[in-house]
Amino acid sequence: MFSAGSRVFFYDSTGQLVRGVVESTSRMADGTQMVVIRRDNGGIMTLPSASVSKG
Repeated sequence: MFSAGSRVFFYDSTGQLVRGVVESTSRMADGTQMVVIRRDNGGIMTLPSASVSKG
């Protein structure tokens, strides 16, 4: 489970490590938990929580 303010990372489509901070979370109708991340290098991404790691 991720909470707002948590430090996280994920790998982008080119295999580069991207770090950021959780802005918010939500749950879709099918139960998938989504995480809104403010990237350290700018911009905001929304990803399924299964593709994100704490750290």
